[in-house]
Amino acid sequence: MSKDNIQRSPPSRHPRYYDSEYLTFAVDEYLFRLPVRRLKESKYFQDMLGSEHLGGSVEGTSDEHPIALGGITSFEMESFVEILDARVFGKKAPREWKQLAAALHLVTMWEFEDVRASLVEDMSQIINKGGVEPIDRIEVSIQCRVNDWLHPAYQALCDRAEGVTTEEAKRLGMDRLAAIYRVRDRRHANTAAQNAHTGGQQVHYCNICGCNRYYPNYLNCGHAYIPTVPTVPVAQTATLDLIKAEDILSSLDGPLPCTRA
Repeated sequence: MSKDNIQRSPPSRHPRYYDSEYLTFAVDEYLFRLPVRRLKESKYFQDMLGSEHLGGSVEGTSDEHPIALGGITSFEMESFVEILDARVFGKKAPREWKQLAAALHLVTMWEFEDVRASLVEDMSQIINKGGVEPIDRIEVSIQCRVNDWLHPAYQALCDRAEGVTTEEAKRLGMDRLAAIYRVRDRRHANTAAQNAHTGGQQVHYCNICGCNRYYPNYLNCGHAYIPTVPTVPVAQTATLDLIKAEDILSSLDGPLPCTRA
């Protein structure tokens, strides 16, 4: 019997790399179709796919019967899908903070733990380069439960010379705003106490006999002097410690005001 006459069985579908199942989602006025295999990276979707409600339903199987996702925006969904595509196909991931924050919101809510860890690392690098405003970092830190970003962002608001803007105040809410101004007031009180001790002037110490005079007067001992800042016997509290003493500034609980479209 020739080889041509031997009947071959049809190839079988690969158990892992044959994407035969997709789910269709409706977000805002758009439909999104995603492979089930990729959704199974999420505990949230694992539970959804294993539920009796979805298992025996046509929901999600066609454009006519999509799974409606409320409480999120199409921009968030687009950003989320772009991040997944970048991981799977080696594409260049989005670098805009707004896109990354939108994607982080969904991967946190849907428990894509590996994707979340990678996103947090990438976004931390952007923060370290100084490219993100403190209020933006605070919002994402609270919404997406990233504790490491929270206190440094508050410290930036408390330490800077200019006060909180009207827009920032609206986004912070009254409780957080009041706490920030308590910290700023205490910092200013510490500075005032230090200035009262030195008269607001730099002290020059002689490097031989220890004689000192306040600037701009010069030492009258005849020796050379070394300008130094003396140790001030006034109790100082670091900004970060003041922030940590405020419960509202140390908590990821409690949503921020919904003031942005």
